[in-house]
Amino acid sequence: MKTPDKIKDFAVVNGTTLYYEKQGTGTAVLLIAGSTGDAGNFTRAADLLADEFAVVTYDRRGNSRSPRPTGWTATSVAEQADDAAGLIDALDLAPAVVFGASAGGLIALDLMIRHPAVVRAGVVQEPSLFSLLPDPMIALAPRRALLEEALRTGGRRAAIEVLMRYLNDDAVFAAIPGEILERMLGNADTILSIESPGFASWQPKTEDLTNLTAPIALMFANETLPAYKEVTLALAKLLNAEVVIVPGRHGFYLYRPQDLADGLRQIVKSLLQR
Repeated sequence: MKTPDKIKDFAVVNGTTLYYEKQGTGTAVLLIAGSTGDAGNFTRAADLLADEFAVVTYDRRGNSRSPRPTGWTATSVAEQADDAAGLIDALDLAPAVVFGASAGGLIALDLMIRHPAVVRAGVVQEPSLFSLLPDPMIALAPRRALLEEALRTGGRRAAIEVLMRYLNDDAVFAAIPGEILERMLGNADTILSIESPGFASWQPKTEDLTNLTAPIALMFANETLPAYKEVTLALAKLLNAEVVIVPGRHGFYLYRPQDLADGLRQIVKSLLQR
């Protein structure tokens, strides 16, 4: 089957310029990357899904090919969700299915809370909503120690490399195409200096989550770190949502994009029947 033509362009939304890629026809699916912020997280999975869906990936603001706005020194989950909502509207995709991975899961949740009109359904993989854990400080201590040591000895880029290994394994660097990996590591300053504080402080109200109107499913990888599994299961219980388990590690889609494509295809069809 011929791969649908892919559009690569920029959209000006919410006071910023976002690079995006769009391909396929059918139900719109927006894929939202977590830290590293690059559309390339999902390029190969998007190619596979485009035979049945209108799939959009994008570089989040200030990451990769989306330029950093002038004077932009801080962000928030709300700002990122407003960007996603603006992109959905600009591309005439509403209502769209949204998939958010890790920190992108926070953005997807906020999008569903504050922009329900543009969301048809949501799929959230291992959201970094650590406030749901009994003791987030203890759970995140090993990660924090690794990052602090890497920052001290190698700087921000080295810290992102350490984080990627910690969340996955050393093989992750061979699994990501070189050009995409270079862009991801080039986002280190944005990730650590601008995004991390705002993402870490996001804590939605319980009633906002339980009052979500769009259907939602949760996902985690069977070899992911315990903290991510615990968060996903806690959120699923709160939302009374289905949990789908996929093989691999936190960034499983980087190794096996077919697993994400197959999983999303089934989940989206199930959610849209509700």
